[in-house]
Amino acid sequence: MTNKLNNILISNDDGYESIGLKVLLNIAEQLANNVFIVSPKNNQSAKSKSITIRKNIYFRQISKNFWIVDGTPTDCMIFALNYLFKKNKPDLILSGINAGSNIGDEVSYSGTVAAAWEGAVRRIDSIALSQYGGDDKINSYECSKAKGYEIIKDILKINSQTTRFYNVNFPYIISPNLENIKSSITTLASQKIGDEISFDDNFSSFTIGRMVNDYRSSINTDLECLKKNKISITPLSLNLSNNEFLSKLNHDI
Repeated sequence: MTNKLNNILISNDDGYESIGLKVLLNIAEQLANNVFIVSPKNNQSAKSKSITIRKNIYFRQISKNFWIVDGTPTDCMIFALNYLFKKNKPDLILSGINAGSNIGDEVSYSGTVAAAWEGAVRRIDSIALSQYGGDDKINSYECSKAKGYEIIKDILKINSQTTRFYNVNFPYIISPNLENIKSSITTLASQKIGDEISFDDNFSSFTIGRMVNDYRSSINTDLECLKKNKISITPLSLNLSNNEFLSKLNHDI
């Protein structure tokens, strides 16, 4: 990609003050003439594609191209795409960079992926980006800072007859030289076997903790890729139909 895009829209699920969003803004500014941010007011992790209905969703503009929305990542995208970009779609949507990975079964819960999904269903190229080990310290995003621009450019070079919808995960590596970090095209791992839950003393409420995973090695998955300190690039599909079943059904009929 030799020329800059005109407009990029970015969002996330960690909130408008997150370090990952600042890292992504820096990358997006290298890719486009104009970058618009529409981000949740508060952390909206694990909200998936949830939307707020029959309630006022408050928003405000805090700078020229920066809005915050008191809602979910999908609320942010609905506001941006039906108001800010009502007449002309953005050239690209970037979501992230999430504090922590979004791999395998985690993708179905991810607000980061959901924001990209909302763009992809509207036929806008959309990429979700996550940093394994990312937290509230800027140095935990070293890998995504070093490789994010290059990875996005490489994805945009991929010839595709359909809208690009990708999920990218960066490994947690702190090193003075990250230029030689490799990337792989992967599939989603299927690692979940349960969840940690804890109950209150009255046994009237419970708290959901970490996902319980089965970390058995599986070839060419995003999980295995991260374990090898490589960048995982997973093409996602918007169609959740079970094509194998449909094929068998049609054959039987």
